[in-house]
Amino acid sequence: MPNTPVPPSQDQQLNDSLALWQLLELGDLVQVEANLLSDEGSPQLRSNRYYEVIGKSDGSNGHYSLYVQSDLTDEVVEVFAGFVLDYQKASTPPHHA
Repeated sequence: MPNTPVPPSQDQQLNDSLALWQLLELGDLVQVEANLLSDEGSPQLRSNRYYEVIGKSDGSNGHYSLYVQSDLTDEVVEVFAGFVLDYQKASTPPHHA
């Protein structure tokens, strides 16, 4: 019988999400695990591209989110750190007006 990998515990998943949220900065690029749909079922983000992090929650209420702008709707979309599949650090720091 082959060994089946044991999925990480919920605590470990939360710790991994928090570590990723702390690591990511404005201007970094993130790729989501799967296509993201709105509550109404409309596509918001695609899993086959990277999105620039344009904001982060402050984490004060235990809510660790990133904010990206949808290329499909132009709306700002909240992405939970645990939903990030991959990321790339920004090659240049973000510019603030």
